[in-house]
Amino acid sequence: MVVSRTNQQAINQEGRPVQYYNVLMYECPQGHPTTTFDFSQASLDPAGRERGFRMQVTAGPRGEAVVEESFLDRFDLSWAITVVGLALGYLLFAWGLIVIPGPATAKIVAAVALTASAFYILAHMIAAPETKAGADDGASPEAQAADNGRAE
Repeated sequence: MVVSRTNQQAINQEGRPVQYYNVLMYECPQGHPTTTFDFSQASLDPAGRERGFRMQVTAGPRGEAVVEESFLDRFDLSWAITVVGLALGYLLFAWGLIVIPGPATAKIVAAVALTASAFYILAHMIAAPETKAGADDGASPEAQAADNGRAE
């Protein structure tokens, strides 16, 4: 999948159309007609800034807004649950390999295959998606809208 940032219209909870900025659009590099939109980093702000769900804003010395980030601002609970689940599954499988009777060769092959697949999953969980060649993530919303209009 190839990812690019775009603008996208959607319907909000009140049934009204709204314009979202900074939407991730995943496309197949082989040209398949499947396109997926990811609104997790989308914003209603035309500057395309990310939404701050838990950010604490305080007033600075001259009255400007100062954003104070904490650990919980960047903590992703779903990722943590996935990693803990994979680790517990790995430990359960390793314990099962130890206690069941069977040939040692089969146990070693199964352990190596499970370890390789666990590292494969973990490597793809932390890897950033590739971007389109020539895509400018820092483009203004107007330029992105013009690009989207030409693409359709």
